[in-house]
Amino acid sequence: MRESAVYLQPAFILQHRPYRETSQLLEVYTRDFGIVSVLAKGVRQEKSKLAGVLLPFTLIQISYLDKNELKLLTRAEFVRHYAPQRLALYCGFYLNELLQRFLFRHDPHPELFAGYQTCLDELCKGLNIEQTLRYFELEILEACGYGVELAVDRNQRPVDSRRRYSFQPNAGLVEDVGGCISGASLQALSIKAPLPGAALAEAKQFLRTMLDAHLQGKPLQSREVLAKMIKYL
Repeated sequence: MRESAVYLQPAFILQHRPYRETSQLLEVYTRDFGIVSVLAKGVRQEKSKLAGVLLPFTLIQISYLDKNELKLLTRAEFVRHYAPQRLALYCGFYLNELLQRFLFRHDPHPELFAGYQTCLDELCKGLNIEQTLRYFELEILEACGYGVELAVDRNQRPVDSRRRYSFQPNAGLVEDVGGCISGASLQALSIKAPLPGAALAEAKQFLRTMLDAHLQGKPLQSREVLAKMIKYL
């Protein structure tokens, strides 16, 4: 296969792990090439200038050689570091796991990449963390083709704010007296409006049902850690 190169591609490190004595294997979320695996040689050496750059929640520009599934890092430049704190930090790792679990490798989603940056920025501010997560969950489902029309039910009838609804994997949005979400909350979600307390709780359950349907029973590790952290914060 002929070797090619990618230059100064905006990217975030989703995950990193040691490789041999001095290198790292990186899972990198790029703007124009989706998620790629990159080998960063020698970055664990004491004199490496990249050790403080190749970190989660840091926007970087990377260059790499591309000739097989595993890319070879040739350059990385710092652009901006996002520094979510306490609960927001664990929420950031939850976002990273969602991206890894839902996106196909090498499948670019530039709008979702921008949405991820916006989400990190909101987490750093520490305001409306739950709402920020709900709208990113919705965004990733829509980007992957798993979204549903929130303004109408499966029979194309407009959602009624006075009724309740549930999500069924093979049917979509279904009117259901015992459903987890009200029509009013769905209407707010559909226009990305602020979510008050009751709507926020309903949106969490509704979107978890949608996410779990596509995870096919495989748990999210970061979700379990996040649930434990909430008890202690």
